[in-house]
Amino acid sequence: MTELKKLLLGLMLLGAVTYFGGGGTWASFSAETSNGGNGISSGTLTMSDQINTGGLCLTTNAASANNVNPACGAALTLTNVAPGIAASTAKITIQNTGSIDASKFAVWASSTNATLNAAITSGNSVTSLTVSGLEGTVASGDTIVLSYGANTQTFLATAVATPPATTISVQASPPGPATANANYPIGATVTDTTSDTNSGSTAANNTDCYDRQTTSPGTVGATKGTDLNFNPILGNPFCARALLFVQETTGGLNYCWYGSGSPIDPIAPAVGEAVSGLCAIPIIGVTTSGVLTFPGNITSIPITPTTLNGSVSAGDQIVVTSGAHTETFTAGAAANFLIGSTGVTSIPVTSQAVTTPTFPAGSTVVDLTAANAMNSDTTSTLANFDTAHHSTGPIQLPPVTASGTANATASVQLAHNASRTFLVGLYMPAPSGINQNFLQGLVSTFGITWHIDQ
Repeated sequence: MTELKKLLLGLMLLGAVTYFGGGGTWASFSAETSNGGNGISSGTLTMSDQINTGGLCLTTNAASANNVNPACGAALTLTNVAPGIAASTAKITIQNTGSIDASKFAVWASSTNATLNAAITSGNSVTSLTVSGLEGTVASGDTIVLSYGANTQTFLATAVATPPATTISVQASPPGPATANANYPIGATVTDTTSDTNSGSTAANNTDCYDRQTTSPGTVGATKGTDLNFNPILGNPFCARALLFVQETTGGLNYCWYGSGSPIDPIAPAVGEAVSGLCAIPIIGVTTSGVLTFPGNITSIPITPTTLNGSVSAGDQIVVTSGAHTETFTAGAAANFLIGSTGVTSIPVTSQAVTTPTFPAGSTVVDLTAANAMNSDTTSTLANFDTAHHSTGPIQLPPVTASGTANATASVQLAHNASRTFLVGLYMPAPSGINQNFLQGLVSTFGITWHIDQ
């Protein structure tokens, strides 16, 4: 009996040790929950480009994983341009069609582009690219990017290629033999990303704006550029003379981002700059729709009920001409009109009496201030746009808060679903006393790129 008690006592002690000392199979208190089915989705940042009232050109339509569409249509196709003729413009509407706000919005000059005209097969050696539509000169050493869909490959040009050249000699980047990293079909994009980065008459050949002589007459029997012997294209003289302007008109607010009258400081324009926000764009060919009669005081000039073909800012000198008679008026404070404005039937002016007995309907109306500004402008040229505002020197486009004022510190420059409108135009100046025969018979091409970032 004693031995049995000892055995039972030992088993009790062993159980106690097991219970209090750990190692048992009994669980302590616990609790647990699970959140399943969690998800995350990315937003989108895409954009559309619409010219006038035409169809939308979408970045999502491009065969590019970079969300880049270089194939949007030309905004301007001008022929028979002459010095001092009215400016030609196109309305371009840019919309953020994605679901994310864009913190940055910019415009810049496109690089020299072309399209592949002979397919390249993956794994094959590449010593040259066969192209069509080369927009400008490719210099030896330029970086050439070939892209199609999700595939891109970078090369270095090994020789100069000047339009209408159809071949760009290349090697790998860094230098060495090049092997195609993918299949690139006809139509793949070829971009000289080094172009538009230099200035000067010689280097200006290496820009997206490139001059050629016309090869067919504009009208039956007309002389073409290739018939002339006084219009050399060295240095792209037409690109270096033709003026470009980029005028914003979003929500009725004006801002001249590039062109004669554009402010240096987007927050506080300097004295003498266009605080109205209007680029200087001459009105040419506008006529009066009513009679201006002496001796009554004139407070407005009636004009034909068509849209203006230029801009009128307060304080501009407005000249009315009929035969040998002219009268100069000062545009009134409310005369901040812009090309494309609808329903404009008169230009308010500071009250004054005309000295000529009668200016009949059909008299010519010219904004002398705008015309003088553009005809003397040597900085707002296509060539300067290319070399000063390429992809590494873009014109940033913060939102316009009032005509002539932009908020450069805004955290959102183009909200999702929002759009902004711009007038892009060209004008061939007529500088006083300057013969421009060397610009006859030339044709130029240029590109403009709109870009948004998250």
